[in-house]
Amino acid sequence: MKRSALISICVFASLRLCVGAGLDTGKLADAIYRAEGGARAKVPYGIMSVKVRNAAEARAVCIRTIEHAWCDYAAAADTRPFIHFLADRYCPPSVDPIGNRNWKHNVALLCK
Repeated sequence: MKRSALISICVFASLRLCVGAGLDTGKLADAIYRAEGGARAKVPYGIMSVKVRNAAEARAVCIRTIEHAWCDYAAAADTRPFIHFLADRYCPPSVDPIGNRNWKHNVALLCK
């Protein structure tokens, strides 16, 4: 097996272990999709960090972002709700403080 493939498998496995049963990534991704404009959005799931071809690819990037943030959140032992930690990555307050506050509120409401 090629080294890069082995590394990818190990990273994927460690993310899955880290995420565990405590996070419903699909439900959270659905909430993000709706908060970012749903089917009418010009940028599906609000993915602006990388170019995506379609909504399915944007969803995969969104879920990887959620999983990676969850691992970092656990490692940081952050005491804030996870949605606040994720919002600070997804819509940084330094870039858009009003958007950050709205993102937290909207995604949290839609995730219930």
